[in-house]
Amino acid sequence: MGRCRGGGYVTSFTDITGEANARAELRQALAQLESRVSARTAELSQANRQLARATADKTRFLAAASHDLLQPLHAARLFTAALARDVDDHAKLLVGRVDSAITAAEDLLRALLDISKLDAGGVTPSPEPLALQPFLAGLVDGFRPMAEGKRLTLRLAPLAREGLDVVSDGGLLRSLLQNFLANALRYTERGGVVVGVRRRRAEDGTGWLRIDVVDTGVGIPADKVDSIFGEFTRLGDVEAEGLGLGLSLSERIARLLDARIEVSSRPGRGSRFSLWLAAGDGTAVAPPPVPVEDDIVAPDLRQRRLRVLVVDDDARTVEASVALLLSMGHRPIGAANGAEALPHAAQVDAVLVDYRLDHGEDGLSVVKRLRAIQPDLPAMLITAESGAWISDLAASMGVEMHAKPIAPEMIERFLSQVGAAWSLPALAPAAGASASSSMGEV
Repeated sequence: MGRCRGGGYVTSFTDITGEANARAELRQALAQLESRVSARTAELSQANRQLARATADKTRFLAAASHDLLQPLHAARLFTAALARDVDDHAKLLVGRVDSAITAAEDLLRALLDISKLDAGGVTPSPEPLALQPFLAGLVDGFRPMAEGKRLTLRLAPLAREGLDVVSDGGLLRSLLQNFLANALRYTERGGVVVGVRRRRAEDGTGWLRIDVVDTGVGIPADKVDSIFGEFTRLGDVEAEGLGLGLSLSERIARLLDARIEVSSRPGRGSRFSLWLAAGDGTAVAPPPVPVEDDIVAPDLRQRRLRVLVVDDDARTVEASVALLLSMGHRPIGAANGAEALPHAAQVDAVLVDYRLDHGEDGLSVVKRLRAIQPDLPAMLITAESGAWISDLAASMGVEMHAKPIAPEMIERFLSQVGAAWSLPALAPAAGASASSSMGEV
C-alpha cells in the first residue's frame, strides 16, 4: 500500500492461493510420507523380529537334532566296542569295519550339522588372544598317527613360542585347520606335510599372519580350485576317505573369523592351503608346556573293578554303556536322571553323565548334587552339546568333557586313571591312616 501525490492511497493485492494450496499439498505429502515411513519401519521391525525368532528356532532345532541324531551313533559305538572284547580275531575284523562305518556316518552328520549351524547364524565366535606356536604344535601332534599310518612326514616349521599371536576363536580356528591338515594327508601318497606361519604386511601397514599347510600331494588343476569349496567335492586320483564337506565348512568358518583362505597348487606336485589372519599385538602368553603324565600303572590297579554310575535319559545309551563297562570288568549302575542317580552317590567310584536330560535337567547339575554327597567324585561329561560355554563350565567343575559319539578308549583311560588314583593311597598310607579304602572293594 502506498500514498498518492494528490492524496489517497493505492493498494495492490497478489493472489497467493496457488502458493497456499502448494504448501498445503506439501504438508499433506510430508504427512503421508511420514506415515508410510512409520508403517514401513513397523513392517521391517516385525519382519526382523520374525527373522530373529526363526533363526533362534532353527538354532534350537539344530541343537536338539545334534543331540537326538548323535545318540544312536553313540550307543552303536559303545555296543560294538563291547562286542569286540568278546569275539575271536576274525569277528573283531568285522566289528572294526562296523565301527569304521559308524564313524563315517558320525563325521557326515557332524559336518552337515556344523554347516547348518553356521548358515543359520547359530555360531558366535568368542575371540581371545592365541599364541600360534603351542596351538599349532598341539594340532600337528594330533595328526601324527594319521601321518605315520601312511608313512608320511608331518612337521611344524620352527616358530617363536611367543610373539606370533592372533585374536581369534580357538575352537573354530582349530576346526578350520584340522580340515586343511586332514585333506593334506588324505591326498598325499608320498612325501609329507609341513605347517608354518609367515608374517605379511598390507600396503596400509596392517600386519597379517599367514598360516600355511603345504603338502606334496596330487595337486589341484587351476580350473578346479574354486570348485573344491563346494559341498561333497572330492578331487584327485588317489583312494581317499572323506565326505567332501571339510573345505566347504572351512570357508564358512573363515568368513565368521574375518579370515581369508588362499590356495596355490600344481597338479602332481602338491598344494598350499593358507589362512590369512590379522596379527595380534604379540602379547599373548603361551601356556606352559603340559607335563607328560606317567601312564605306567601297575596292571592290578588298571584292572580294579569300579562302580560306575551312568546317567543318560536315552535307554539305549545306558544299555550300551552298561554293556561296555561290564566287558571292561566294572560294575555299572544305570540311571535316567538325577533322582535315580542320587541314591547311589555314596557307593560309586565315578560317574559318566550326559548333559541334556529330560524335563530341563542337565548333567552338570546332577554332578553337583552327587558331589554334595560324595565330594570330589570323578566325573566325565559325554555330550552332543558344543561351544566354549559348556567346555568352560565343565572345566571349572573339574569334569572331563568329551563329544558324542565318544571313542570307547577314552572311557577306559578315564576309568584307569580313576582306579589308579583311588588305589594309590593304599600303597603308601599316611601315618596313622588305614591302608584300606573306606569304600571297600567293589
